Amino acid sequence: MVTKILADKELNKYYSKDILIFPESKKIAPLISDLAWRILNLINKAPMYPNQIAQALRINEQKVYYHIHQMKANGLIEIVREEEKNGALCKYFAPAAHAFGVELPSPKKEIKFNQNMAETEVRDFFYEFISTGELNGSIVVGSPTTHGPYLTAARDGHYAVQLGLFLGQFCSIGEEFSVVLDTDMKLEKKQKQNMIVVGGPVTNIICSELNSKMNFFVWDKLWKITHKNKTFTEDGAGVIAKIRNPWDATKTIILVSGRDFLGTKACILAITKFSKEILKDYKKSREFIRVIQGLDLDGDGKIEKIKVLG
Repeated sequence: MVTKILADKELNKYYSKDILIFPESKKIAPLISDLAWRILNLINKAPMYPNQIAQALRINEQKVYYHIHQMKANGLIEIVREEEKNGALCKYFAPAAHAFGVELPSPKKEIKFNQNMAETEVRDFFYEFISTGELNGSIVVGSPTTHGPYLTAARDGHYAVQLGLFLGQFCSIGEEFSVVLDTDMKLEKKQKQNMIVVGGPVTNIICSELNSKMNFFVWDKLWKITHKNKTFTEDGAGVIAKIRNPWDATKTIILVSGRDFLGTKACILAITKFSKEILKDYKKSREFIRVIQGLDLDGDGKIEKIKVLG
């Protein structure tokens, strides 16, 4: 299966959504069922588990399980989160894409794009943020004033300027202000959106809350980065991650976070200047974790190279 972009024009405005292309028609066959179609439309509004679906549609739960199994086996839906309820593990399902189709071999029509749009890895990595042509989400930086459980002031928020200029190649700014302080995000409870979180768990309280769920950073006399049962304590090390938003599983979070402010700077440079190297193994999905280190090769205080640690 391949995910592509489906474009549409309405009233002189262009809209897009991701479309999952199937290599053979039998993969999409489960949607022929009227009940399967009703289930798919229901979980498209919000992720649900089978018992919820059965109650909402007033049908036998076994029928729901049958269609859920068929659609999941063929890649039409996916599990977006799991929760324990009354001693049982409930799996929440959502569509794997916003559209499904079968593509026939035919001549292709060339479309002119900005040259930078040809960088597939970057475009796919930021897809949820740039697919509409406007920035869909917020860049969250740590407050420069003393705040949070560690009573620190962020020194890495200005690095978001580099990231913003870079994203400007792929999209324009929307109506909402694109940069939000972590303290404002908490007070206004805006976490249920796409977010690019800049800064570590000490200076960015949104990163701190994410870390409590994901355990990217561990404190043991000093901050350590953990990934795939490995621990990293190198100077200038940081985490670049793309994960589901734990406050809303239909949204995406990109974490750009260092052990210290130099690590955050290295992560920003990794994305904006060394993206081909950092994202070369990226597959279009909602979860990606890369531990990197910025290297100052000539001792001039500037990062000239990015090393992938894990």
